[in-house]
Amino acid sequence: MERLLDEIPLLHHGDFLLGRCDAVADDDGGFDVSRLIRELAEMGVVDGDGDGDDEFGMLPSPLSSVAADDAAFFGSGGGGGGGGAMSPTSSLCFLSHDAFPPPSPPFSRRVNTPLPSPSVFKPFSGFYSGVLLDAAESDGWDTRCSPPPIPASNPTPAARGRSKTSRRKGERATPPAASPKKCAATARYESLAGLRGFMYHIARDQHGCRFLQQRLDDGKREVDFIFAGVARHAVELMVNPFGNYLMQKLLAVCDDEQRMAVVLTLTKDAFVLVRISLNVHGTRAVQKLIESLRTREEIQLVVEALRPGFLELIKDPNGNHVVQRCLQSFDANDNKPIFEAAAVHCLDIGMQCHGCCVLQRCIARSGGEQREKLVAAIASNGFELAQDAYGNYVVQYVIDLKVPAANASLTKQFQGRYIHLSMQKFSSNVVEKCLKVFKEADKATIILELLAVPHFEQLLQHPFANYVIYSAIQNSKGSLHSALTNAIRPHVELLRTSPYCKRIYSRALLKK
Repeated sequence: MERLLDEIPLLHHGDFLLGRCDAVADDDGGFDVSRLIRELAEMGVVDGDGDGDDEFGMLPSPLSSVAADDAAFFGSGGGGGGGGAMSPTSSLCFLSHDAFPPPSPPFSRRVNTPLPSPSVFKPFSGFYSGVLLDAAESDGWDTRCSPPPIPASNPTPAARGRSKTSRRKGERATPPAASPKKCAATARYESLAGLRGFMYHIARDQHGCRFLQQRLDDGKREVDFIFAGVARHAVELMVNPFGNYLMQKLLAVCDDEQRMAVVLTLTKDAFVLVRISLNVHGTRAVQKLIESLRTREEIQLVVEALRPGFLELIKDPNGNHVVQRCLQSFDANDNKPIFEAAAVHCLDIGMQCHGCCVLQRCIARSGGEQREKLVAAIASNGFELAQDAYGNYVVQYVIDLKVPAANASLTKQFQGRYIHLSMQKFSSNVVEKCLKVFKEADKATIILELLAVPHFEQLLQHPFANYVIYSAIQNSKGSLHSALTNAIRPHVELLRTSPYCKRIYSRALLKK
């Protein structure tokens, strides 16, 4: 019964009502409508007795409780109470095309709406798409509603079968149809004018983001159009897997006023820019923003917004790139807040895998008084940093600068502890650097401390201290060098067998 109700509008438009269907036929081959009506009446779909207000007895009884416009599903004769002498065929054929709504579930009440009912010949997608677009245009640029769905057409099985058959026969096969995804993307993103109100949603789509990026190359008018649709959502788009690419390109082509508007949006709330910088997608967008800044006011706003989360940014695998981009793109005066924060937290920063790199970059980009303060802060914590897996690289970097005050501070901290530092994996590298860079007097202090150890052979066999002894041989002269070789010769047999002493034994100076 449900299928019959759904198929009645289709029968009206087909050949069934024109008498050319032989599904229900009389003995003479003609169309017997009365037989159809009787069968429907037996099923309870229509009233077959002809009583009531309907002249032809064709109103479906289950719909009697529906509104008057729905009760006219089969139409109404509009006559009086008497049964007119009209043929069954004319009682069906007089109905117009507009009398039939699109197929819907049986016995369902339609919701009263001011929208006109679409014609059965008009595609539903086009009708509702027009309604949504009109509503979006009336609401403004960035209405938060999903774009209208675009039906993707797939090739029919029959067409696929013919293509395979033609290939088997060696015939020239027709070119394959375009991918459904490409068809949908092409149909959806044909022009910018049709995307008004959906720009934010389009920017978060893979194909839509690419389309918008391409349109940014078309000129200032397109840039202004896209900027107006996505500027309010800069925070959300910068952390989006696709939207961040659009924001990066938009920042590169927008004018000074538009760029300042984005900067104000990102810096008006505390820690917003920090959270974006910590994101795996947002860090790229923030780096592009930093590269595009031109005025001193913009730079100060961005640096001050990043300053509260400086320590967290430096330790983060994504955020540290933002800080390094600031150091690379801005001058020393603009980066002054970063240098000050680095000097205060140099111990915590230097003992972290990403922080040690940022700290060295801060030293390289700073100058004058700022550099002196930063180097002095690192040197004052040299003993702790020298023993760390990452901090030892920062100490070696400072030693290579050959700043007298910094090296003097390190010498004072290391004196009397060179044996302890030489027997550790990371700090032994710092002692080797001291033997290469320090002045001769400071080198002599290190070598004498090594020779004064009660069991010198333990240093020769130590997995880390043996490198310090080898470096001392290389960087010593005169009496100090002779003192080292004389201390090593009594242990020649030990040097031959120990796996850590072969480098020392292979020295030509030691064999003499």
